[in-house]
Amino acid sequence: MQNTDVSSEMAVDQLSQLVYELLDAHTDTICMGDDFCRDLEWEAHLEYLRSLQRVSREMLASLDIKVAIS
Repeated sequence: MQNTDVSSEMAVDQLSQLVYELLDAHTDTICMGDDFCRDLEWEAHLEYLRSLQRVSREMLASLDIKVAIS
């Protein structure tokens, strides 16, 4: 039974790291996009990415998961 707990912890840790990496990629997109153009469609998309980041990070922070982030 202990091996199952370890496997579950590793899977959760890997999933959390992947989600944080995706959120960081969104941050990069926002930063690059700020320099490209100022049309309303792009601005709306950037706002969507910012909101998605905020909500996702809040949800991850609210989980009782210890994640080693490098």
